Amino acid sequence: MELSKLTRALAVTGRKNWNPTLEISAIVTDSRRTGPGDLFVACPGPETDGHLHYEEAIRRKAAVLVGERPLRVLLPAGVSFIQVASSREALSLLLNQFYDFPSRRLKLIGITGTNGKTTLAYLLKSLLNFRIPSAYLGTLGYESPRAKAALGNTTPGSVELYRLLNEAVKEGVRSVALEVSSHALDQQRIGGLEFELAVFTGLSPEHLDYHKTMADYYGAKRRLFEAPYSPKKILINRDSEYGKKLLGEHPGSKTYSLEGEADYRAREITARFEGSEFVFEWPGGRSKFHSSLALRHNVENMTAVLASLHLLGFNPGEFREALGKFSGVPGRLEPIEAEGFRVFVDYAHTPDAFENVLARARELHPRRILTLFGCGGDRDSAKRPEMTRIAYRYSDIVVLTSDNPRTEDPAEILRQMRCGLPSASNLPNVREIPDRREALGELLAMAEAGDVLFILGKGHEDTQVLATRKIHFDDRETVREILKQRQAPLLH
Repeated sequence: MELSKLTRALAVTGRKNWNPTLEISAIVTDSRRTGPGDLFVACPGPETDGHLHYEEAIRRKAAVLVGERPLRVLLPAGVSFIQVASSREALSLLLNQFYDFPSRRLKLIGITGTNGKTTLAYLLKSLLNFRIPSAYLGTLGYESPRAKAALGNTTPGSVELYRLLNEAVKEGVRSVALEVSSHALDQQRIGGLEFELAVFTGLSPEHLDYHKTMADYYGAKRRLFEAPYSPKKILINRDSEYGKKLLGEHPGSKTYSLEGEADYRAREITARFEGSEFVFEWPGGRSKFHSSLALRHNVENMTAVLASLHLLGFNPGEFREALGKFSGVPGRLEPIEAEGFRVFVDYAHTPDAFENVLARARELHPRRILTLFGCGGDRDSAKRPEMTRIAYRYSDIVVLTSDNPRTEDPAEILRQMRCGLPSASNLPNVREIPDRREALGELLAMAEAGDVLFILGKGHEDTQVLATRKIHFDDRETVREILKQRQAPLLH
């Protein structure tokens, strides 16, 4: 695209070596990925500042540099520099021009909150696909009717996000369910996008290593519902305290609830390990639904999805069969077939998520609950003892192990986790096994008929991060291997 057309919406504060007819081949924010003919936007970030990498972008043959700070390096004659008031705002404007405003050609649904984003977004995409070609973008990656790709973050960086939305448009996709993280909102990764619907699932302590306070965390989340995004429609979980707070700020929003009055409600709920059934009520309609998704918090997720479908112009009752056939979300209370007992692998990695799973499981009175989990390194450490406290409260046996220790000492993570246990030094129903594979083997060896096993924390992940290296590790795969090895002698 010609530089003059690409930059026509920018608030430019200065130029050097201006060449309006220059053809731009790509927009990048990572100087290491810059190539000939590219436009490099220098954005300040949480780990590094793009303004420090002008020289590398020049060395890699960037055609144009864009930044909010004055240029402090020698600018070659063939390279243009554009100074702007805000690099992040400029990036959004540039990407929209380059890809011809992709969100205007899609029904974009943004979903934010501490828990439930993945299940809600993935299920919404799956049900929408029965009516219109739809895609999902989030923790599980990017998935459309014709393509699938892994992502590095729940919400990818702006460059990758716009590229994927453009690919969706070219493929003929008409709606995209997008998980919107608090980091993405704080770092303006979704700048310039226009939302048909924004959904708030609720808020509980998480990412406080980044946001520091719940007020800051909520402040990041609420941005999705305000200018400049200003979604056409808003759906809020009325059962959440922060949902009520958000509703007070946006009183015209629609609400959903399992517990009280709302625009969309689930009633007559039966939630078991093998699945759930409930009556969904919406303005002008009422219908009974069956699903293989287990436990009450999934009824809440399904209620939000059915409400979203109605707000997008569909009749929720027409999705009864589709919801009944939906097999589940990878790594979200994903059942693993076992003889005589139940095994669930789930991504739960916050105190609130632990409460949602384990407290509801205890209400169903299984013979025993056996819970295995670890805590991620280089992340919010304050939640570690609280997760242990919840696991110990609702479980008959707890196995403490490693998650993704990253650059932290696994032994120190386990020490902090143990602070959530009773002060007694010897707790016979608690095991501590740092090696996750060994811990899974021990957990499965203790299982007896009628037990329910929860393997929490990693869910769909197929790697484990040890220091700065990644190894292949998938809880689901490992459990199946161990179960197969145990059954093998019986086959001879």
